[in-house]
Amino acid sequence: MASSSNKIQVPFAGKWSDFSIADDGTKYVPEPKGSKEHREIWESQVMIPFAIDKNVYAFGGPIPDDMNLTREVDEIFPCLETCEPRIFDSKPYNFEYMLTNYKPFRSHPYYGNSLYLTWLDRIEQSFGKFWKDYGIFELIQFSRIGPKYQPEMLIAAMHFFEKSTNTFHFKSGMMTPTLFDVSAITGLRPTGKTYSPNDVNDNITLNYKENAFSAYILKHSGPEDEEVSDEEHVAFLTLWLSHYVFCSRSLQIARKFIPMAVQIHDGCHFALGRLLLATLYESIGEVCDNLKGLVPAKSKSKKAATDGCFQAAGPMWLLQLWLNATFEKELGLFIPTEHHASIAKRKVEGIRLIRLQPNPLEQNSQQLFMKYMKIFLAIDQFKPEHAPFVKRTIGPSWFVKEIPVLNPNAEEEINETWTAYLDPTILSIRIGTLSSEYALIGYQPNLVSRQFGFSQLRPKSMYIRKKNIVLGTTVTSTLYERYMKISRENVYGFEPFDFNLSYYCTQEFANWWRRYFDSKHLGDAVLISRLESGFTQPQIKRIEQQVKTTVTKKQAAETAKTVKEKPTPKAVESGEPSKARKRPTTVPSTETGPSKKPKPNTIVVSDEEEEEEEESFQRKRRQPPVNVETNIPETTSDSLSTEEKERKMKEKKDKKERKEKRKEEKKKEGKKSSDDRTREKKNKKSKSSSDPSATNLKTPSISSEQQEATPEAEVQEDFVMPDATLNESDNMPQQNINPEDIISNKSSDDTLKDSETTISEKIMPELSQDQPEHPKSAETDNKSSPFKEWNETAAVEVDANETSSEEEDFDSEAMKEAEAGGSELLPETSTSKLSASLGLAEEEFISLQIHDPEAALKLLISKTTTDPVSSSGPSNSTASDSEINSSVRQDSLISKLYTDFINGDILASVEEHPANAFKHKSFLNKLHNPQTDLETLGKVIQLESILDQFATTVQSLKRNSQKLVGQQAAYDALFEKAMAAQSKVDQMKAQVQQPGLGIQECTNNISKWEAEINSLRAEIADREKKILEEKAKRSKIEEAVAATTQESIREAAKEGISHFSAATVIKEEIKSLEDAIKIQTIEVGLIKDHYADFKSKCLS
Repeated sequence: MASSSNKIQVPFAGKWSDFSIADDGTKYVPEPKGSKEHREIWESQVMIPFAIDKNVYAFGGPIPDDMNLTREVDEIFPCLETCEPRIFDSKPYNFEYMLTNYKPFRSHPYYGNSLYLTWLDRIEQSFGKFWKDYGIFELIQFSRIGPKYQPEMLIAAMHFFEKSTNTFHFKSGMMTPTLFDVSAITGLRPTGKTYSPNDVNDNITLNYKENAFSAYILKHSGPEDEEVSDEEHVAFLTLWLSHYVFCSRSLQIARKFIPMAVQIHDGCHFALGRLLLATLYESIGEVCDNLKGLVPAKSKSKKAATDGCFQAAGPMWLLQLWLNATFEKELGLFIPTEHHASIAKRKVEGIRLIRLQPNPLEQNSQQLFMKYMKIFLAIDQFKPEHAPFVKRTIGPSWFVKEIPVLNPNAEEEINETWTAYLDPTILSIRIGTLSSEYALIGYQPNLVSRQFGFSQLRPKSMYIRKKNIVLGTTVTSTLYERYMKISRENVYGFEPFDFNLSYYCTQEFANWWRRYFDSKHLGDAVLISRLESGFTQPQIKRIEQQVKTTVTKKQAAETAKTVKEKPTPKAVESGEPSKARKRPTTVPSTETGPSKKPKPNTIVVSDEEEEEEEESFQRKRRQPPVNVETNIPETTSDSLSTEEKERKMKEKKDKKERKEKRKEEKKKEGKKSSDDRTREKKNKKSKSSSDPSATNLKTPSISSEQQEATPEAEVQEDFVMPDATLNESDNMPQQNINPEDIISNKSSDDTLKDSETTISEKIMPELSQDQPEHPKSAETDNKSSPFKEWNETAAVEVDANETSSEEEDFDSEAMKEAEAGGSELLPETSTSKLSASLGLAEEEFISLQIHDPEAALKLLISKTTTDPVSSSGPSNSTASDSEINSSVRQDSLISKLYTDFINGDILASVEEHPANAFKHKSFLNKLHNPQTDLETLGKVIQLESILDQFATTVQSLKRNSQKLVGQQAAYDALFEKAMAAQSKVDQMKAQVQQPGLGIQECTNNISKWEAEINSLRAEIADREKKILEEKAKRSKIEEAVAATTQESIREAAKEGISHFSAATVIKEEIKSLEDAIKIQTIEVGLIKDHYADFKSKCLS
């Protein structure tokens, strides 16, 4: 910093005939040019003149020197790496706290409390004049009406805040609250000595135990018939400072404000405005650290670093009022009519800003937050309205005075005030007496020169090295005093001159800022997508957390080790009955036939191992696991014909080739392979005694050599399926089955709790090698198929007649589902059964049927020949109709999802009739079922979010459009009345200007009698008497006419003003509505674009 004590003549930075015009039409100020001596002066001044077309303007100084243009400074300015705005941080967002009842602004002042207002009225009667003299009267009045926080607006704005410069980083440049704004809003001076809690006398002491808000007031407020004591005044000021000004984190009355209250009571002036702004900077910085998952040094809460929650303390009301003032037009704020009268009498701008409120668009927190984020992202140009106080029409006398000051007596005071506004310096945040209260923070108004009506040039950094930056954290008392001494002794020069307001910048600044912002910002579309995922991803994670894996990693590792060490036993028929009891045939199960559930990786568990593992498994889970039998064929290799063997080997070879081909495609697409799937242990009670060869097969991973050694059971790729706890009464198989795989069946009244609904994991498609003997469905996962078929088979005895009746139920349910979903999948039901009977994926079978129908027919006939259905006895390959029913229903829903929502355009129907959104949401709600996989469910949640936002916006757009028509009609009617009143006023004025008959007659008589006086001197006395009488008569007539006419004119004028005022209010509302419609129209377009991008991503 440069010291300046004597007045100097500041040279012009340049005199130009016109602005520099860019290709896009933007006006720029040319770069300052001058000699070395001139630059040295500019490096020490906060106000630098320049002229364009003989009009004088001002740059906000100082200009940067050579030390400020080094690489070391570029690394810390305009953004320190650890202090970058949240929008530049790559960490994922988590806005779950916005979707709950969590209140991040719980230290918000409590306005309208009757106890407090009664106490305020009592204290004001005795100390109101003192407050005015001290300069805090208007600020105390804020506690009567107070600004209402807009949490979504505040949080959105703080995503743009950079902590090392204490500025908001927008595309247009830096902006921030300044001491100039504090004076305009609150009426507080920017000057005064630095506050110290030690500068207090011991004459007044305040001790209390009741520090809760209401209890504190009841304790310290005196009786109405007694005078207010000094102690009571100090007690009131302590509550006001703690709760309404600095808004301490604790909801109780903080004792650290007692010394400040005593100093105010004693009339000791200190820099309250500087302390207020410094505290706001510190509070915003702390919230920004919380938003980025950091824990500030002064913060005692560790919660923010883990779950994204935070508690915002400090004078956030000041930030709310500054946002209201600076972005009033962009935010669509307006003032209700009932407050116009009180606002007209305001002494400070804060009274008006408190009354500003947003249009009631009835949006939820997510929609409001995204709306404000898009507004702030769109600020790419600094406009005059972004500097709302530069004309200084409202405020204290020392604030509204023009510069340079012509009155020598006030010159020193005003120059000191403006020096405080414009001087980059260090501010103190110290309030309490503890050593931890020593803290400093930077104030750099030269970064936001346009907010003062100056033109912006590339600014000078206050810090040269990283270690010198003060961030509001605790420092030692020695370092604190050292910094404060430097800030007092080194002040930039201020030489005022008459200048015109300007809001331009230099080309150098524009290029410098654009390079910085573009290097940090990934683009609006990417950021908006990441923000939206901050709302949807927590919902998905919350559902995933409901799923708890039953098998531990240790058990899975031991199982894998067992498979590698032991050979796979061969399934051999045995005459011994199984120890496990038989499942009832009336219970629907995955063992009744082909299933669309995932076939687990297989390992062989012997009966001896099974008994030992069961105990440890049941400690984790009380429900008895069910033994899921696999479909290893009972036919031995000796009993097979040569033709069948060759056919089987050929099929195995073909399927193996297909598997290898899919693996290669998977690697190309960069997909991550699934984790090893954990397994459950079998329960003796669920073993089947009908087939001793049906062993429990499940393995995490098997190499290609192991697959060749065990041709009876094909091993799929590794994957992990999360498990969930089921009811004791559910007779559904637990082994290798996800809760989302278990489908509710009406015939058996088996139910699944909502809490057990989980999300399916992605499974790569695999084909089983033993399909000819035991049909099962294959899973598909390619770009053309939006859904997956789950693959798992088992053997069970089912009555043929019972199966037939279930098929009828299935057909009726399939018909209902197809009709409800509006899908045309009903003819596909038979195709699904045929593909399941062949063990092929449905789409693979359809493709085969289209391109090679001969091979498809041959496979069907071969399957019928090798696995005939007995009409007289039970069959182990009978399909579970309930599962096919559920699968077809799911296929119908998924197909409609892709047909109508991804390939179609649902937003068009919603835009035409917003009520259609309920129908679409009802359909999407059906997909919140256990069979919907994670990827699809994520898309469903995104679609629901898009639908909610679009429907609300369209509905508001239509409502505002209708309201606009009505208000426009009202405006036209009122304006017509105002014009009629104006016409009436003009008519009355014309009548007044034309003399009445009585006045003209008196004038004629006077002229006549004056002529007679000249000729008749003898009658002079008589005529003069008559003249006086006539004059008196004329005066009475004039007075009567004037009184009547003026009263009528006044009334007519008042009526016209009233109509015009009403029309003006409506015109403002029309303007707000038009702005809202424009914003909403843009939002509709953005949502449509986002929706189109979303569809293209889904289809790509």
